[in-house]
Amino acid sequence: MRAREALSCAMDKGVTLLPEDEGKSLMAEYGISVPHGRRVSNLAEAERAAVEIGYPLVLKALVPGLAHKSESRAVLLNIADLRGLRSAIADMSRRFPEVPFLVEEMATEGAELIAGLVDDPQLGPCLMIGTGGIFTEVFEDAVFLLLPATRADIVAALPRLRGYRLLSGFRGSPPVDKKRLVDALEGLAKFGVDAAGYYDAVDINPLRAAADTTVALDVKVHMKQVVTARPEGRDLNSHDFAGFFEPRSVAIVGASNTPGKPGNTVIKNLIANGYQGEIYPVNPKGGEILGYTVYRSSAELPEGVDLAVIIVPAKDSPESLRDVASRGIKHVVLSAGGFAETSDTGATIQQELLDILAQNYMRALGPNTSGNISTPSRFTSSFFPLGELRRGNVGYIAQTGNFATFTMKYILTGEYFGVSRVVGLGNKIDVDESQALAYLGADPETHAIVMYVESIKYPRKFLEVARTVTREKPVVMLKGGATAAGKQAASAHTAALAAEDRIIDGLLRQAGITRLENYSDLVLAGKVLSMCPLPDGNRVGFLAPSGAMLVALSDLCTRLGLTLPSLMEETRERIQAITPSFIRIRKPVDIWAAALSCGVKPAYADGLDALLKDPNLDAVIAIFMLTREMGMPDSFSFVSELAQQHKDKPVLISFTGDKECMDECRSALEPLGIPTFMQIEEPFRALSILHRCAQVKKRPQ
Repeated sequence: MRAREALSCAMDKGVTLLPEDEGKSLMAEYGISVPHGRRVSNLAEAERAAVEIGYPLVLKALVPGLAHKSESRAVLLNIADLRGLRSAIADMSRRFPEVPFLVEEMATEGAELIAGLVDDPQLGPCLMIGTGGIFTEVFEDAVFLLLPATRADIVAALPRLRGYRLLSGFRGSPPVDKKRLVDALEGLAKFGVDAAGYYDAVDINPLRAAADTTVALDVKVHMKQVVTARPEGRDLNSHDFAGFFEPRSVAIVGASNTPGKPGNTVIKNLIANGYQGEIYPVNPKGGEILGYTVYRSSAELPEGVDLAVIIVPAKDSPESLRDVASRGIKHVVLSAGGFAETSDTGATIQQELLDILAQNYMRALGPNTSGNISTPSRFTSSFFPLGELRRGNVGYIAQTGNFATFTMKYILTGEYFGVSRVVGLGNKIDVDESQALAYLGADPETHAIVMYVESIKYPRKFLEVARTVTREKPVVMLKGGATAAGKQAASAHTAALAAEDRIIDGLLRQAGITRLENYSDLVLAGKVLSMCPLPDGNRVGFLAPSGAMLVALSDLCTRLGLTLPSLMEETRERIQAITPSFIRIRKPVDIWAAALSCGVKPAYADGLDALLKDPNLDAVIAIFMLTREMGMPDSFSFVSELAQQHKDKPVLISFTGDKECMDECRSALEPLGIPTFMQIEEPFRALSILHRCAQVKKRPQ
């Protein structure tokens, strides 16, 4: 194609910065308007160009490799006539002898933007869009999109700019033609795909948008020294994953008879969950472990074993992997740490593992993983003492050993929701987040997906998979390594270098993934996604027993993108009827006086029922006031009964008062499918997650 041919030719000549006129010529081929101009070598040619173009003019010196013409006085603006042109040529020729010039028309006024391409070391080619001037230089007002980017991606990205309002006209300036602007950005995105591997960066600064045109006034194409290509990940079919999540038999290589050792705990977990498949412990000592006959080596294993969990030190892992490969086992969980995340020696061992997998057509989770969980199959390869797992409809993909260990233990002991599958990625030498997401996306046991990753191995494949999955199921993600400190920790933890955060943010938005901010949100999101429907909109009504709560939580709603619409008069009158006259019912609802006069249960039951029936509301949150002195409700089943009558509206509960009473309410409601939260801000954060997931399903194709 023309773009690659031109750039390849320039690369052969050792060009590091494409001449501006050549860069503009390439942009024009992708439908991006550029000023009418001509390259000239002398005054006579410049005069002929001026006659053709017309005044006023711009004169630029095409100095090889010069990126910043203004600072070097290599550009002169507003040349009004022939006399001015002759003076400009003479001045430029003295300062830049034997250099060609670019004579261009002066562009009309308009809103200044900056657009460009960058080949990110981790994520590859990306489109950047920003507002110009101080917005770019001081406020860094820019958004990024991974390429390929669709027109819908670009349209959705523009309003995220803080300077977006300037495009609609400001203080008398006319609004820009947004269609022409999007056309230009779409053309740049297409160039970015076609020329991928040839450029380090492309800058269009400024990109001037006006009422009738969008023009690239300056174009810089920074070249690579050699062409680079990025591998893309392969697909995994359902059969490949069945060996991990529906194994009929499992070998535990490194099994132990010592309680507390990983090789002992993994077998206890299988027993605790009633795993129905065959268990084959492997240990050179032989004998018996937890009632199972021990095989002295993998060579003694029967044929047809589906999965091997290898729990031996890193240095012994290659030999163990070869042994299980010799028995025809095609799926392995490599549990040990001490590989690329720790040292060069570990990286060498990790590469050896990868070579063995490729030679034997095997699939692997890890290494440096705490394993996987599949509650429908009553299976886990985790070596942490989890005990019996709770079945649910939320799947997790986690690039951290903490999740299938301590975090999972908290969910089992401190929460009431369960999981469908957990994929512990570890160092991802084989199975990666794209493959895991595709599997859970097609898994009928999984209704929503929660992810924690520190790097994305094949970004384009991930974007392709996520676009599809998020149209069917909610997907939320906490991306580790979003800051400089986080990146350092990620590198030490999983040998993963986190990419620039704004690019990650753009990628997740394109993919339809709702981004989380805190590690605890992994649990918060899992709970609310497992118990609540997605709301139709962001309109929330809530009941609280405190004026301070009403004010503070109303502020929180605004920050979270939730709105507090006016209540229907019928709704307001119904709640007012149970409320003493000194309290005036408005939005949101101050419920404390009604609870004191009518009782906690009648007040909250009537209040919830009224709000749920209000067509102005998409979701309802209640903050219960609970103490024994005020009278605890004899049952909280009225909440679940009301939620069942309004299945399309999320109902979330929080508390204030006696901690023991709060715990009782929680233990009554959550088994009935009503999510509860100890901190009053949490249900609003949870509802914000649901709302953002709902928005994704409504996004343009």
